[in-house]
Amino acid sequence: MRFLVEWIRRAAEARLRVPTGYITELGEATFPGFIKFVLFLPLAGHRGRTEGALLHAARLVTFRHEDCGSCLQGAINVALDEGVEPSSVAAVLGGDHSAMPPAVSLIVRFTEGVLAMDGPECEPRQEILDRYGVTTLAEVSLAIASARVFPTIKRGLGHSVSCAAVKPAVLIKAIS
Repeated sequence: MRFLVEWIRRAAEARLRVPTGYITELGEATFPGFIKFVLFLPLAGHRGRTEGALLHAARLVTFRHEDCGSCLQGAINVALDEGVEPSSVAAVLGGDHSAMPPAVSLIVRFTEGVLAMDGPECEPRQEILDRYGVTTLAEVSLAIASARVFPTIKRGLGHSVSCAAVKPAVLIKAIS
């Protein structure tokens, strides 16, 4: 059991390049729960037909909203590794819609609306449906929902670090 937990933790750290000690704690505390967490991981990285930059934008906005600095840094690293333009990542992090590609701006507006939970997602939702279809809407919605799981688990176990505690130079370095 311990070998599997550490193997998963090391793989996550290699991919994200951020500490993932919460994985070890979760595995040691409840191995059956840990196994269910591992089964959840494919959903968190799901990408079908939707452009990767759109899903990464949704995750970045969600991690920033959930205030998990290490989750945000890991998402930045993965987005860049998967070819998202550094300028697009910087624009999403800075909330600069004029610097975002139009499709990314649409996803950011939708994600912010979903996270606000007070209705501003309705207009962008319809635009996503009109431009990209229900598959993109569903995949972006899954990206938002699944991204909320990690900060929640980490915060519950005492492993969450606020975005405010992450030095901006780390974020800038990661995207330059």
